[in-house]
Amino acid sequence: MKFTLSWLKDHLETDASLEEICVKLVELGLEVEGVDNPADKLKGFVVGQVSVHGKHPNADRLSLCQVDIGKSELVQVVCGATNVRQGMKVVFAGIGTVIPVTGEALKKGKIRDVESFGMMCSAGELLLGEDRDGIMDLVTDALPGTPIIDVLNLNDSVIDVSITPNRADCFGVRGIARDLAASGIGTLRPLPYKPVVGTFDSPLQVVIENSEACSDFRGVYIKGVTNGPSPEWVQRRLEAIGLRPISALVDVTNYLSYDLCRPLHVFDAAKIKGNLTVRLSQTGETFNALNGKTYELNDQMTVIAAQTNILATDILALAGVMGGEDSSCTDTTTDVFLECALFDPIRTANTGRTLNLPSDARTRFERGVDPESQAYGLSAALNLILDWCGGQPSHVVSAFHTPGTLVPWQAPIIRLTHERLLRVGGCDISMDEAAQILTKLGFKVTHTAAQLEAKVPSHRMDVTNSMDLIEEILRLYGYDNIPEVPLPQVDVTVLPKTKADVSRRILAARGFFETVSWSFLSEDRAALFGDIEPGLKLTNPISQDLAIMRPTALANHIDAVVRNANRGLENVKLFEVGPHYTLKQQQLVASGIRSGKSHARHWLEAPRSVDVYDAKADVQAILTTLGVSDSAYQIEASAPKYYHPGRSGSVKQGNKTLAYFGEIHPKTLAAFETDIPMVAFEIFLDNIHQPKAKKTSLNLSPYQSVTRDFAFVVASDVKADAIVRTIQKVDRPLISSVQIFDVYTGDKIGDNLKSIAVEVKLEPTKATLTEAEINDLSDRIINAVAKATGASLRQ
Repeated sequence: MKFTLSWLKDHLETDASLEEICVKLVELGLEVEGVDNPADKLKGFVVGQVSVHGKHPNADRLSLCQVDIGKSELVQVVCGATNVRQGMKVVFAGIGTVIPVTGEALKKGKIRDVESFGMMCSAGELLLGEDRDGIMDLVTDALPGTPIIDVLNLNDSVIDVSITPNRADCFGVRGIARDLAASGIGTLRPLPYKPVVGTFDSPLQVVIENSEACSDFRGVYIKGVTNGPSPEWVQRRLEAIGLRPISALVDVTNYLSYDLCRPLHVFDAAKIKGNLTVRLSQTGETFNALNGKTYELNDQMTVIAAQTNILATDILALAGVMGGEDSSCTDTTTDVFLECALFDPIRTANTGRTLNLPSDARTRFERGVDPESQAYGLSAALNLILDWCGGQPSHVVSAFHTPGTLVPWQAPIIRLTHERLLRVGGCDISMDEAAQILTKLGFKVTHTAAQLEAKVPSHRMDVTNSMDLIEEILRLYGYDNIPEVPLPQVDVTVLPKTKADVSRRILAARGFFETVSWSFLSEDRAALFGDIEPGLKLTNPISQDLAIMRPTALANHIDAVVRNANRGLENVKLFEVGPHYTLKQQQLVASGIRSGKSHARHWLEAPRSVDVYDAKADVQAILTTLGVSDSAYQIEASAPKYYHPGRSGSVKQGNKTLAYFGEIHPKTLAAFETDIPMVAFEIFLDNIHQPKAKKTSLNLSPYQSVTRDFAFVVASDVKADAIVRTIQKVDRPLISSVQIFDVYTGDKIGDNLKSIAVEVKLEPTKATLTEAEINDLSDRIINAVAKATGASLRQ
């Protein structure tokens, strides 16, 4: 919301400085985004008068002028504009003056061998208009040398305030002035508009067909108007806040929308055939808007139409959003119909959102226009039109809601006790002071020492309960005046670490970075990770890229890796602990991804591409920390289709799947338009039984440990894990670890065979092992592996 300081002072009588006003706005909860003064860009520009105008000696299209700028000597200026003449008053810029359109300081120049010591400026060069072809012709009695900001009254700061959605009243300058006046920084001026009495009955009548869409419609027919430019002061204010002046009839509605937060519309009455009707649109109807675009409507939008007969209507405006091109006012307009209505906020918001059609009127209607603003809004617009354009007004045409179908807005009466104000507000404000504050804001208050009752003014429909009253009281009382009170001491109970917490800690310790991504995917992305179950489709997604509940977070991880790679970061490790969705359940999953190389280049060790064993190690690290013994699960060579079929696996515990891991399938990577190596894992935390915490002591054996190596030759389809598990079962108390350290296939051991070498570590707890005991255990290991897998010792 933008407005100028002079505009604010039309409503607020105050001697406060700009800085004091801005500070108070922030204290009231109206955040000041910025302050801009156009005069700052026009420092150094003065009124100049062309005393001598002649031809350039070396160029037919250039003029050589002597300009009076209020000093003892005239200034020589070379000019190429065709509208320069002797005696003309211009905007002059001297050497060193910064030109707004370029942002550069003016330098002394030499044009066709003739020196030029300044510049006569166009409106475009000063950012005061679009004309850059001709010099700005000043019509003023100001003497040469007078600062241009004084002549054009440009020393008027523009204040930009961020308005929260609930403060609909502050989308008008008067609402902001009302808050400032209540805070004690000034006095609210009365509105200057006087009632206007019509002299004839309007030839146009209005019918409301749908009371829920429009509860109140008022209008005035004005004949004999002369449309033209609006007054200069209005144009300057509209331009200052970023609006383009169009004509007096249009500028009236734009001005009052910002001035009083009261949207209105003016129709060219000559273009309306028949009476007006306010109704819902029909599916397939089209509307030609003032922005030059045509929109196709559905059956839930409020329109103002011309009722040419019982069966046919022509849409003139999209109610509460935008007027129509077919009934717009032009320079030839002589008769107009001025409309001031109250439209349903929800329907207005839905219409604008469906058509992607923003407007100042929609901004105000969808937040809630003052339901009692029709009378003063219509009076204000009528005063300005008659003042700027002349004309003769009709009696007011009125159409209201149908009795019994819609209850008009009624001011609620809210009760607030002193005890509640003290408990919630945190400061001891008397009911008398609270009543004074609310009265200044427009509430009608009755009170005792213990409580008060406040009737809400129509411009504050956002105030609905006692908590809102407390907020209003505290805003005006001053948040800085609320005493600081220490928070009460509470007993802190340390909760046990969850599986999610443990997973995050382990993955962070392994060098992963945590991410938090959307729980939704696009339909194309979701299809890469399995069949899309119909129940996972959102009926009203905020975006087509977020239309499916994600079956896995890996799609988001791959997207993140690709974005990082596009910025030169290919070696990435990311994880997320969050939900995956199926039609039957929501699962908590710890998922992660590695990409590129195992590590950066180093002289000690060459980097390698990440592989399936990196992902397997990540899975096993988490399972071990969660208390899942490696003997309690099996690893199988199976995984979903988005993993590489020969380089992936799953961790099973009976018929439960604890995790998937492996390389991402090349086809999946291709769908993401990348070929960077990636390995990933998904650990289903809900499937992991977290054992109860047990207090254990560390028992270290005082006896010498022993290691023995075995190399077994087995069929190539035998899993190495089967050998490890078999060895572990031979003597669990004595065998502390079994590690595979070599796998060999080749012509030295025969076809369809492989050699697996393992290291077995023995840790005695009762006595040092003898040679005989070690040999006996070795024989038992060899026999057990042979029986379980058909293996033999490699010779």
